[in-house]
Amino acid sequence: MCAVLLVAGPGILLAQHPQERNGFWIGFGFGYGSLGVDDCDECGRDGGLAGNFRLGGKLSDKVLLGFESNAWIDEDFGTTVTAGTGTATVYFYPSPTGGLHFKGGLGLAHLDIEDAGEDTGEGLLLGAAYDFRVGRNTSVVPSIGFYAGDFDGGSINVLVFGVGVTFH
Repeated sequence: MCAVLLVAGPGILLAQHPQERNGFWIGFGFGYGSLGVDDCDECGRDGGLAGNFRLGGKLSDKVLLGFESNAWIDEDFGTTVTAGTGTATVYFYPSPTGGLHFKGGLGLAHLDIEDAGEDTGEGLLLGAAYDFRVGRNTSVVPSIGFYAGDFDGGSINVLVFGVGVTFH
């Protein structure tokens, strides 16, 4: 009986909340990210906390359009480093009734190194995630994302693993 519940249970629970995307949506998430500096041979990747905020609307059953803001922060050797992007983002669902989706966006990137200065440049966002419906209008969303910034003095990139909540 337990084996049947373990195998059939997730399908039964997911069937109670179909994947419907209607109108406006908003979400946020948290995770762990690794920042790399592209133009620095002696610099290694540095881990830190990451977060995001996103909102938008439905264009079709497979395409959502929105704005996404991503941030990464870490304190190293007494200096706080923050990096992030704000992008116009397209979310593509290969199946109109599935939860798997891919995202891509372009916009601005910002880098702030306490006591050393800050810079703003071009930003890029790429990622993949899955909407697990836990309520009629609520999804838990594990994700993997990559965002990058190109500045006058060089460029950075951040790889993030996180989980969020989206309200549809």
